[in-house]
Amino acid sequence: MGKDKSQLTVSSSILRHNSLSAATSAEGRTVHNDREQMTFTELAHSKLKCYVDVVYYSINKNQENLSLENTILDEHDEEGPVSGIISALRATQKSIVVLGVDMPLVTKQSIKNLIKHRNCDLLTTTYYNANSNKWEPMLSIWEIETLPCLEEYFDNGGRSIQTFLNQFGNQRVEITNEHEFTNVNTAEDLQNISIK
Repeated sequence: MGKDKSQLTVSSSILRHNSLSAATSAEGRTVHNDREQMTFTELAHSKLKCYVDVVYYSINKNQENLSLENTILDEHDEEGPVSGIISALRATQKSIVVLGVDMPLVTKQSIKNLIKHRNCDLLTTTYYNANSNKWEPMLSIWEIETLPCLEEYFDNGGRSIQTFLNQFGNQRVEITNEHEFTNVNTAEDLQNISIK
């Protein structure tokens, strides 16, 4: 990508499509015209802040210079999202909502729907794509009770969230709009974000 994905920007036309017109950014800047931009970090913060007590940013050592507030340093550098979730659960000692900053099209409604379907008796509440038979763990709820199972899985060499979620009981939430789960991994992905 050539740039930290959390610092990529998205235009307010995408924000309007996602019911975020005139949203307030993390710095208190109001976004309300086509020339305004928000970073992916600001966008994720604006979506989550209505539903959680505190928004934390899971970061690696290379991201410590981004000047983000409320960061949680991933304890195992370059070991993937399983490690980041473990670090977040350890740091907060609470159940967490995970939202990947590289999914800018996720709507507040999908976050609200996830919380509505939360099952605290299962390890996670996670969107599931029936068309691809894959979980969408970058918008999910991880109960604090998941931590021992996740730590054991990680200590035994497990790194795949898909494998972990397939091994344990999890609340499935049906995806109604696959487009929302578009993941931005390349400059081309960023360029191709479109309103559908």
